[in-house]
Amino acid sequence: MRKVIFYSVIIILISIVGYIYWFYYNPYSSGYREGVLQKFSRKGNFFKTYEGEVIQRGFGQRAGGFNAQYFKFSVSDIKIADSLENCLGKQVKLHYTQYRRSLPWRGDNYNSINDEKGQYIVDDIANVSEVKATYY
Repeated sequence: MRKVIFYSVIIILISIVGYIYWFYYNPYSSGYREGVLQKFSRKGNFFKTYEGEVIQRGFGQRAGGFNAQYFKFSVSDIKIADSLENCLGKQVKLHYTQYRRSLPWRGDNYNSINDEKGQYIVDDIANVSEVKATYY
């Protein structure tokens, strides 16, 4: 009877640890997004995190109309956050990691705003350039 209880507890603990790792720490995807950095701030009630917004090139259809595509993200590295504060209004190419679920100390969750659900954490700035004016 003791062996059954012991193995049951071990299986439950492994399941809980596996669930937490899979949804909160195992990256779902990673890649690059490019656009004009429109907004960058530090916010939060209990956990202060760095949050940003990039307007991407092109247009996407939402709610029956055409709107610009926004990419909202969080930054956990202070050095990258300091660099992004100086890039407002510039064209940036950012490397991100997407997680399935969000942790409050890692940043906000923008499931209702971003096209794909999950928490996007920017971990590198690949390129920064001035915005080229185009007239139509």
